[in-house]
Parts: sequence; C-alpha cells; structure tokens
Amino acid sequence: MTLNYYDNKVPHLIEEYYQLTFTEDEVPFQSTVLPIGLTHLTHIFYGDQKAIVEHKEMPITNTIVSGQFFRSYQFYSTSEAMSFGISFHPTALFKILNTDISALQDKHVLLSSFHPKLFAKIKSVFEDFRSGEHQAKQFDHFFSNLNLTINNNTKHIDIAINLIKDSNGLITISDILEQINISQKTLETQFKKIVGLTPGKYIRLFRFLQLMRKYESQETTIKDLMFMFGYYDRSHFSKDFRLFMNETPKSYFKKDYPLLKAVFRNQ
Repeated sequence: MTLNYYDNKVPHLIEEYYQLTFTEDEVPFQSTVLPIGLTHLTHIFYGDQKAIVEHKEMPITNTIVSGQFFRSYQFYSTSEAMSFGISFHPTALFKILNTDISALQDKHVLLSSFHPKLFAKIKSVFEDFRSGEHQAKQFDHFFSNLNLTINNNTKHIDIAINLIKDSNGLITISDILEQINISQKTLETQFKKIVGLTPGKYIRLFRFLQLMRKYESQETTIKDLMFMFGYYDRSHFSKDFRLFMNETPKSYFKKDYPLLKAVFRNQ
C-alpha cells in the first residue's frame, strides 16, 4: 500500500490531496478506517474496493463523495487499485455544493447521483490524470475558480471550527457561543447542515482524533494523553474508544493498521 499526499494552494477549501495505490502482492487488503472529521471526494481509476458500514456494503467505484462519518468502518481492496482523493475543509463541501451535507452522513455516494452538476464539471479533471502532482495542480485551478456559497452562517461555522481546532477539541458549546453572536439552536442547526455532524459530535470526535494522532506519533503515553485530553478515567476513555473504533483499546493495540498509521503520520 502506498499513500502519497500533495500540497495544495487552496487551504481555505482543501485540507489535502492524496493518492492511494495497492499492488498485486498487497491484496486482498483490509483495514479499519477512522473518520477524521472531513468530507471527501475520491475517484477510483481502477480496482475493486468497498466499504462495510454497520453491516451495509457500499461499493467504492467511479467518483465517490463521502460525508462525515462518526464511527470507524471497514475498507477492502480485493485487486490492484489506484485512486486519487480530496479531503475538504470541514465547511468547504457545503460552500461548493450549497447542499445540506448532513444528507451524506455515514455514506459513500456516487457523485453523479448526488450532484450531477459538479460531476459534469469535475469529470474532465480526473480524466486528465498524468501524475499525483499534476492532478493536485489541476484541482488547485479548478477549485480556485468555483463560485462559493459564503454567508453569515458559513462565517459563523468557520469561526466555530477554528475555535475547536485551536482548543484541540477541549471546548464546550457554551465556550463557542461566547465567541459567536448566535443562538444555540442556530449553531446546532447550521453546524450540522454545513459540516455534516452536530457540533457536540464533531467536538467529541476531534478531541479523540487529536489524542490518537499524538499516540501514533509516539509523542507520549496513552495514560498521559488521557489526562491531557480530559478523560477523567480509563473507563471514560474506553467508552469513547469503543464508540469511534468499534473495538476495545486492548484489541486495537494488538493489531497493525498500516492505512491508519499512514493517515495519522500525515496529520
């Protein structure tokens, strides 16, 4: 498995571009995929891939748009495969599509079905693939020239996202409301519509992700990280771990997840 990342010139929209490749001697491949608080667009150039989400099989083929996932799921590649993907800033997909992003929660959907207009525009960019670097530059140009939906709601949610990031997820809804002059109901409604999850779920996921990134980078021990990220005891941490990872910490730490480790190394 090879996972390469590429720089982008539109960081207000794109978190990262990436290319994922599996060779013949690396398949069949299976891995847990942990949601990272981002929506994605992925084009599969060749190969048989699928996701299993809560016992439901979702083929990953052609050009797929992926919403926010709140829990991990299983990913399979059963043949040689190559794909190029785009991870969006949390509010970017709404700005591009002007569509309720919560409709995509926990789903991989064909872009041609979900948003035919964007698919018609973006199809030719994928078809012009020459290399990962070339594809990234082509998409920089593509996204730089889109008309975006920018309004007071997107501005407020961008502020909320920045507050969550700056605090490493150690923040409450009340803390956010102190910085944004909107009601809690408006925050809840608009955050879910624009980002794809409620702010409470997003904060909880973001905090857990920060802990896992630091653990995988071997910055410190799990015990110290639990304290650092506000888990008051091991059972509290284990509860969140089972929620997001669909397995116990003991089970997870006995296994090797090369795809997860590659993703965390890039964060």
